Amino acid sequence: MPTPVPADRAVCSLRNVSRSFGPVKALSDVSFDIRQGEFLALIGENGAGKSTAMGVLFGLVDPDTGHVEVGGTPRRFASARDAIDAGFGMVHQHFKLYPELTVIENVLVGNEGGGPLARIPFRAAEARLRQIIETYDFRLDLQATVADLSVGEKQRVEILKLLFRDARVIFLDEPTAVLTPQECLSLFDMLRRLQKEGASIVLISHKLDEVIANAERILVMRRGALVAERAAEATDRAELAGLMVGAQIEAPAKVNAATDRTVLSIRDLTVAGPSGKPRVDAVSFDVAEGEIFGIAGVSGNGQKALVDVLMGLETPTGGTVLFRGEEITGKSVAERRAAGIGYMSEDRMSVGLAAQGSITENAAAGREHTAAFSRRGWLRKRAMTRHAETLIEAFDIRTPSAQLHVGKLSGGNQQKVVVAREVSAQPRLLLVENPCWGVDVGAMATIHGQLLDLAKSGCAIVLVSSDLEELFALSDRVGVIYEGAIGRIFPRDALDTFAIGAAMAGGGHIGDKHA
Repeated sequence: MPTPVPADRAVCSLRNVSRSFGPVKALSDVSFDIRQGEFLALIGENGAGKSTAMGVLFGLVDPDTGHVEVGGTPRRFASARDAIDAGFGMVHQHFKLYPELTVIENVLVGNEGGGPLARIPFRAAEARLRQIIETYDFRLDLQATVADLSVGEKQRVEILKLLFRDARVIFLDEPTAVLTPQECLSLFDMLRRLQKEGASIVLISHKLDEVIANAERILVMRRGALVAERAAEATDRAELAGLMVGAQIEAPAKVNAATDRTVLSIRDLTVAGPSGKPRVDAVSFDVAEGEIFGIAGVSGNGQKALVDVLMGLETPTGGTVLFRGEEITGKSVAERRAAGIGYMSEDRMSVGLAAQGSITENAAAGREHTAAFSRRGWLRKRAMTRHAETLIEAFDIRTPSAQLHVGKLSGGNQQKVVVAREVSAQPRLLLVENPCWGVDVGAMATIHGQLLDLAKSGCAIVLVSSDLEELFALSDRVGVIYEGAIGRIFPRDALDTFAIGAAMAGGGHIGDKHA
């Protein structure tokens, strides 16, 4: 672990900062320093104020009271542009990318230089970007359209933007939430190289093991206040979790709830790719009632296309999908939902939620035409509100009102809305992508418990996750997808990080696809 940086070498600071959003006190008299060349972690529950604190430092949020200091001098950033010009860089939990533009165009937005009539230096920029990609072992096509990238690839674009701008104070909000173990190791190797070059790294993460392994100093926030500071070498996961939530957290116990009744059966499912190579390549497997079937793989290997086909968001070019014995290959999303198929998208803001809709509206989305929420063509708004309030209490969604727009919730609380809506619908098959992306340890335990309870009730679950620890905790079997094909399926008693990691990289022996 690196030697802690002296406290008198602060490059920037928060001083007595408070900030409210309506009745919600997001920050309450918060003060801390970010020291030159240190690796600092900021942790806390969802809604604890971490992202708001970073927003103040990055010029995205104006404080009600208090101020930012840079090099000991009070400084007001009127916008993120001011913060970027001061050498700050931020990788947001919800990416700030233009989906219709290419990777290189996204990097150059705001960095064109030379005035409105100047020619954009694409060749020089491309050469520099290719050097960065090679140096940090990124796997990115600079000419690819961002809309066609996986979530993990989009995150790499955000980091590429930051490196291109030579940021010296780097904020990362849940940067490893959807990365594989190999990608996480690569990211932290890169960050430590930047730190050795004098950059200050500020990490917001709910993964306490990675916080302890990589940070030197850890700040703990709870309900808008800074409640503790610990040296990483002098603390452990249990202490940090207790400081975050004020109580001990117990992981839910996994039980085998699978029966011999098949709920989902797919055979030779294929989805064509733009270059002729299939994104999903003749995939076949079954999922039983009460079974959690995990899918592991490096992002961009066909997971998204596979789930999109199962949900009816994309049409396969070959193969069949059977749900409870009935072929549904050509059925629409609405028909699949009506039949009892639920879906938790990894992209909660673009697919999982309507950001401008209220919690009440989002909690009923997809079921607004059912008798529970409508009568003679009119919405039963009181019933919808009661339903939302029940979910808010049951899933501990931190909000002052069921009528609050979900776009104003923290990322973790947004995820709780998605989980609450899908679980409360009591599906017979649930398709899940990275369900704990950006949620704290307490919320993670709650979500895992809800998925396990759903499996116990007989629901079949397909769980796509970049977190092997999550897959190992929940899955009855894990299939590894590589270049669109599932070449090996591991039973629960054979789950092994090394073996699955090797299979994720294309190694290992081919097993029985229907095991």
